[in-house]
Amino acid sequence: MILTLILVSPITSVAFAEDSQPNYVVLPVEVREAEVRVVEQVPQSISIPPHALAPFVGRPLLMDEMSGIPYGRALIGVGGQSMWGQFNQFLATDLPESANGLYTTFRPGKEILDPASGQTLAITAAFLGIARLDQNNDVAKLTLIESDQEVMVGDRLMPFHEAPPALALTPVRSNADINAYVVQSSGSVGGSGSYSMVIISAGLKDGIDAGDILDVFSPGRQLLLTDQVSTIIRKGSEPCQPRRESLKMPGARLLGCKERTPSSRELTGRSSELIDLPEEKSGELIVYRAFDQVSFALLLEVDREIYVGDRVRASRS
Repeated sequence: MILTLILVSPITSVAFAEDSQPNYVVLPVEVREAEVRVVEQVPQSISIPPHALAPFVGRPLLMDEMSGIPYGRALIGVGGQSMWGQFNQFLATDLPESANGLYTTFRPGKEILDPASGQTLAITAAFLGIARLDQNNDVAKLTLIESDQEVMVGDRLMPFHEAPPALALTPVRSNADINAYVVQSSGSVGGSGSYSMVIISAGLKDGIDAGDILDVFSPGRQLLLTDQVSTIIRKGSEPCQPRRESLKMPGARLLGCKERTPSSRELTGRSSELIDLPEEKSGELIVYRAFDQVSFALLLEVDREIYVGDRVRASRS
């Protein structure tokens, strides 16, 4: 006996044999209608992984971290160089003991001063690289196995300790009531642009922490308005008698940051006017490491170059 299954409709099928009556099977029907569902969207906090920040921020150091830690002193390159880089050997003295035979090389930097009070906030230190001990004597021989900058005579070495894994940075608008300044920037010439590193004069004691976003303001400048009198010589009716005319033309100039401001006495009678311009927001920064009195930060999108002395405040919007 041959059975054949015939699909009659989407909801009905027929099964029959050659010598029998058709047997109908009615399938269940389910009717669906459109339905609107409301799903509450929970905002996800954005985090910046450490590897995304590493190319921009380097390895921030302060001499405060090395306080009380013994250190050695780089003497000279094995080949007599006064400056050497990665994979070069060099000599050093007064090396403290290192459990893993590795040393952090660093160079003391500049004092960071509070622009308002003149107080010393911290002393920077430049991370140079990591050196491996090859021969341990009174004058030791080492190899620079990792280098961010070239090492020079007199640079210092301290035992290397593996840093704890860096945590992801979660950006958040800071509510700290601060009135800080940019006190150091990575720009060696001129100002600093987007994704440059700066140091600000506020830290943990001021309520600043890693991930805080702050606004940067360019200081207000002064506009000097003047009326300049120019003499114009026009061709007269007589070839040898030109006609002279005085023409008063308004002029405007922004005074430089270090330019002396004219006194009111100097401006009197000169048809000049001095106008104070308000400070303007020039960009934002995110703090990626906070110390007690200073913080290292990365400039985000900026509208103009950021200079040492620019103000830093929490957003008021």
